[in-house]
Amino acid sequence: MKKLIPFCLAAALAVPSISFMPLNNTAFASQFGAATAEAAASTANAPLITQQKLANGTVTIYDYGKIKLHAYQTGDALSDECYVFETRQGLVLLESTILKNDITAWKTYIQNLNKPVAGALMAYHPNGFADYKDAPIYSTEHAIASWQQGGGIYAIVGGLTQMFGTAAEPAMPTGAEKLIAGKSIELAGIQFNILDAGDDAYSVEIPEIHTVYRHMMGSRVHNILGSRAHIAAELQTMKDYQKKNYTTILTSHYVPEGQPAVAQKIAYLEKLQQLAGTCKTAKEFTQAVQKAFPDYEGTNYLQMTAGFLYK
Repeated sequence: MKKLIPFCLAAALAVPSISFMPLNNTAFASQFGAATAEAAASTANAPLITQQKLANGTVTIYDYGKIKLHAYQTGDALSDECYVFETRQGLVLLESTILKNDITAWKTYIQNLNKPVAGALMAYHPNGFADYKDAPIYSTEHAIASWQQGGGIYAIVGGLTQMFGTAAEPAMPTGAEKLIAGKSIELAGIQFNILDAGDDAYSVEIPEIHTVYRHMMGSRVHNILGSRAHIAAELQTMKDYQKKNYTTILTSHYVPEGQPAVAQKIAYLEKLQQLAGTCKTAKEFTQAVQKAFPDYEGTNYLQMTAGFLYK
């Protein structure tokens, strides 16, 4: 897939702080959609959901039976989220976070699960990797290059380190076991399908629980969109998510969501596509989008999109 927009430093520094309460068990069908609940039931029971407070943030545990998904909502200024998949064989990490207090709280939680870490899938958020010294790190060649000097993720981490000072962990891996987009890897008995995300890293599909991970979505958050082609590409991705009927969409800056969020994002992108074709200036575009979506977070994201579209 062609890279549509660089993963820019400004995007990382502009992340709005957003807080949400994850769904409870009885709300699974209504929050994630009846269709996704039905899809989950076809291969795995709708999960039992519990929460555990940490020194920093909250972990929500989605228990599918064979697989448990532990979703860590840091609640920090970056709204970082990261994940652990648990089976009888062990643990698989998906992403990390950059602030040291969060890294420590998450590491302690993982250690208390008292199982070996089979591997860590690192993409956009590889900081904190050194806390899992015995666990192999997996990533695509493209993402690994982005972690090095001159790469987009390297630039983001540098900017965040300047912003947060010694509270941030700047170290990133210099290498990893190679993943290939379009291929799969099995860790701790779980199949992970590696997907080309068209940017600095990759997305991951977990078919057994009808779940996909991508860096950002957020149903009520504005997108950062670099061009009309980028809008069209994101729209197609969301329509693909509908066709595949994913039960859960995981991201690095928002709590897990379901198909209602996908439908909402499609409506949002279609409206932006329309407004980009009719508005003559960035100001007119921004005002029109805010009128159409008055309760959306991330005004800074919208302003960045307007800047890209009306250069």
